[in-house]
Amino acid sequence: MKLRMPDFRSHITLCGSLLVAAFFSGGVASAQKFAIINMQQAVLSTTDGKKAAAEIDAKFAPLKTQLDQLQKDIVAKQDAYTKGRSAMSATAAASAQQEIERLTTDLTRRKEDAQQDLQDEENKLLGGIVPKLQQAINGYAAANQINFVLDTSATQNNLIYADGSLNIITPVLAAYEKAAGSPTPAAPAAAAPKPPVSGPPATPRVPRTTPAK
Repeated sequence: MKLRMPDFRSHITLCGSLLVAAFFSGGVASAQKFAIINMQQAVLSTTDGKKAAAEIDAKFAPLKTQLDQLQKDIVAKQDAYTKGRSAMSATAAASAQQEIERLTTDLTRRKEDAQQDLQDEENKLLGGIVPKLQQAINGYAAANQINFVLDTSATQNNLIYADGSLNIITPVLAAYEKAAGSPTPAAPAAAAPKPPVSGPPATPRVPRTTPAK
């Protein structure tokens, strides 16, 4: 069960459209200073985020093992049914097929329940990190006269290219850890910005930062 970043859009104002507007407002773009940060990477790179992720993985690991085993059992029964179907009586074949359908329905229901429980746990353990990280971003942006900070982990971030020097994840993490009284973590590997993709995201949408004021 893969750890996913919960949806914190209610905590943070979206700013992608504001950044685009700044670029195309005549004569204003040249006066703007902006930066980028991968919020999902930043949240999970904090000491608090790593601790929360480890707790979530430990809590859901047994359930993941159970679901994986149930999936294997269904595949094995399906293979046995396919290979032995010609030798089965109509009653035995129908019973085997009903058993496979029952197990498949049960697996689907348990996966849905597990996904909801996982999301609730993520919101509980990771949700408190985002507002504090936002404060660190706002403080760094204000101190460095940065007008806009764009979240590159967002599905639609309106970002086509950004030089690596614009990435502020390392100083923001340092500011976060200092405020939290934790040791500064090692700088995470830079995540290259990606262009927007069509269709639903593979994971829940992640927060975008608000423009510094």
